This record gives sequence, structure tokens and C-alpha cells, in this order.
Amino acid sequence: MDLIYPEHLKKGDTIGILCVSGKIDDYSKLNRAKEFIESKGYNVKISYLPEKQNGYLCADDETRASELNRFFADKTIKAIIAARGGYGSIRIIDKIDYKTIKDNPKFFGGYSDITALSLMIYKNTGLVTYNSPMAYSDFGNQISDYTEKSFFDVIENGLTELRLENSRVYKSENASGVLWGGNLSTIQSLCGIDFIPDDDFIFIAEDINEPVYKIDKMFAQLFNISKFKTNCKAIVLGYFSNIDNNEILDKLFKEIANKYEIPVVKGLKFGHERDFLTFPIGVNAILNCSDSQTNIKFVKNH
Repeated sequence: MDLIYPEHLKKGDTIGILCVSGKIDDYSKLNRAKEFIESKGYNVKISYLPEKQNGYLCADDETRASELNRFFADKTIKAIIAARGGYGSIRIIDKIDYKTIKDNPKFFGGYSDITALSLMIYKNTGLVTYNSPMAYSDFGNQISDYTEKSFFDVIENGLTELRLENSRVYKSENASGVLWGGNLSTIQSLCGIDFIPDDDFIFIAEDINEPVYKIDKMFAQLFNISKFKTNCKAIVLGYFSNIDNNEILDKLFKEIANKYEIPVVKGLKFGHERDFLTFPIGVNAILNCSDSQTNIKFVKNH
């Protein structure tokens, strides 16, 4: 696949806040996010929200998809970050105008439920997307200095390397491939459509509030897909927050490493915690995995 890399941002550029998933209960958080981003020297546009939201969704499917397509078509918007996750992204993936996205590439960031959009945009256009903080959830809710610094460093200067901190190595080996993945349960929800990369990939995964047996089930379902099993060359794990039994979870990760004979390492700071990294999804990467040092190096600056 021919990759498309979004341009780095500069002060004065416009960042769009896209309400595309869960319900917005507190509008003041959106306004705080807008003010915070503007204080960093950027302009901000917030997507349309109907006066009456649609149950647990911020709007009906057609409105949310239309806003996503409109934000990509808007040439004044140089980057898009999701307002929040929650649920709803998989309901609009068949309504996205992928040609418009390919013709108007720009930074697209989020995490959690937004994983579905990030992976499908990458799959259908080749646009490199990003794991990044979101407006309502993070910028409007006392974002940590660590998360803030990583975001603005990446959108302005790019990134050449990710270092894993306090890593736990379940199987030590180097690997290369496309850095690809995100929220595990959201990725599982894509099963049944064409979403897996055609190239070798390093699978990144995180989740929250899931019992270990469900995490086991989700990995098993993915590895039962022959394309996933063939192309997955390594697993890099982020936060697995509020898990019922971390000891059994460790045993599961060790079992996966041995069963599929691929390197598995834990310690990438991404997921549902205050401190997490902004980094690209869909780029060619090399995993250097050892007990002494673990990092992911990108083939070029992103």
C-alpha cells in the first residue's frame, strides 16, 4: 500500500474537533478543550451537534458520518481530533467518503472507539492515522503534562521512535512490519469485514474494564483469522486498565507468545490512563525487543 503522511502543523493552523461517537453530556468540556488548544496558538472548529442527541450517541449515524466527511473536505482544517470515544464508530464506517479523505489527507487522531475509524481510514486510503488524546475526554478534562507534551511534539515535529517504559518481555525477539492496532474490543467488532493489513504488522493492543477471559476470547478470535495469524509478526501491549486478575493476564500473554512464536512485550504507554503517547498507526516500523531495552523505530519521521 502507498502510504499517505499528513503534514505537520504550525501555529495558526486550524484543528477540528469531531463529535462522531458517544454522547456529549457536558458542553463546557468542549469549550474548555477549544480554549486550551487555542491557547497553544491554534484555531479550532467544532463539528455540528444536534440540539437533541441520539440516546447514547452524539447524533444519528448520517449526521456523524456527514460531519466526518465535511471536516476532511474542509481545506481550512489541517488536523482532526475526535471529541470522545464511547460507542458508535462502527455504525458509520460504510458511510465514510474514503475518496474525499484520500484527496484531502490530514492528521486524524483519537483512541478507544475511534480505533474503528482510524483503522478503516488507513485500510481504505493509506492515510497514516494517530493514537492521540481527544478533546472532550482529555483536553477538556485536565490533560496531563505528559500527554499534552507528546501530542504537540508529534503534530508539530513528528516522531522517529517510541520507547517502552518498564517493559515486560514475554518473548524476546526483533520484528518489523506496519505498526497497527488500538483498542482490542473495538478491533474485535470489525471482524467480518476486510480490515486487516495486507502486509506484515506489529499489533498494538489495549483495553479497559474487560475480564481476562474476554481478552483471551478476543485474541483467540483474531488469531483464528488466517490473515491475522499470518501477518502478525509481534504484539506490543499498552494499558489493560481495571482488569480482574493481572496474574492470569500475564499468563495469557506468555501463552500467546509461546503458542504463536512471536515476540510479545508490554509497556507501551497508550490506552485509558492519564499519561499516554501520541504516535502514528499504519507506518513501517521495527521492534527492537530485549530484556534490557525495548523500542519501536519508524522508517521515517512521522
